[in-house]
Amino acid sequence: MREVITETVTTRAAELAARGQIAVRIHEQPWQSPAGPATCPVDSVPRLFQLDMLGPMETNPPAHSKGRELTQTAIEMVVNLVPAVGSTIAVALMAGLNHKLNQRRERWLTELAEAVEELNQRFDGFDPDALVDNDAFVDAVMTATHSVYRTSQHEKIEMLRNAVLNSAMPGAPELDIQQLYFDLIDRLTPTHMRLLTLLNDPPDWFDRHPELSRPQFSLSSNRVQLISAALPDLGAQGQAIIERFFAALADSGLVNGSLHGMMTASGAWQPMTTDHASAFLAFVRDPR
Repeated sequence: MREVITETVTTRAAELAARGQIAVRIHEQPWQSPAGPATCPVDSVPRLFQLDMLGPMETNPPAHSKGRELTQTAIEMVVNLVPAVGSTIAVALMAGLNHKLNQRRERWLTELAEAVEELNQRFDGFDPDALVDNDAFVDAVMTATHSVYRTSQHEKIEMLRNAVLNSAMPGAPELDIQQLYFDLIDRLTPTHMRLLTLLNDPPDWFDRHPELSRPQFSLSSNRVQLISAALPDLGAQGQAIIERFFAALADSGLVNGSLHGMMTASGAWQPMTTDHASAFLAFVRDPR
């Protein structure tokens, strides 16, 4: 299954390159650092699947193109073979970063393939081999993979994986909505997501976290008090920080109302999320 997903990423990248949207390099041989394999112990991979996505296709004049800059840099490295701490560190740093990114991609694709295999075993009629021809799934894999390169946060990677899986399920949102959700995953932090989940169903949050003490309201209540009890780490940073995280959710159309003002004792336990938020949370929930 991992080979199917890797082929999907490679195929889509080639299509985007053909349309001039990104630049790619597919290596005929396993990649090695300009400083040699000893400096960058990258594991060998099949030649068709060792692919670098270099970002947007270069549109600058040849004199200023990225390809020319990279060539010039390589020439300078050869010319400056005289021992120099700066150049040696730069080569080692770039080799190490490339190795780290390759490891991150390898782990991401492997875990995604394992999750797809679980879906195959649990749902009748789910055909993993058909995913390569599923445009929504291919788009989701490509979008999520770009995001994985930019984060080491386990919670965010987990949401990306769940979103990719849900893109292949019956009844998945239309493509434009999916891309909107992927953008939210990319922008929101795990703290944003914990706050959103809490505000979507406060009683359920405490049911799933029995180690937390439910706040005891008398005649009136305050949502800041509720959030501080439900998310102690966030509450410890003070009301101003809580308001900043809440504002980001409000600006994204995920919550209604205000944190300020007093309400009845039962009012703080009511959901504050919009229908948009409920659908988004469903999209990032593990379908397995």
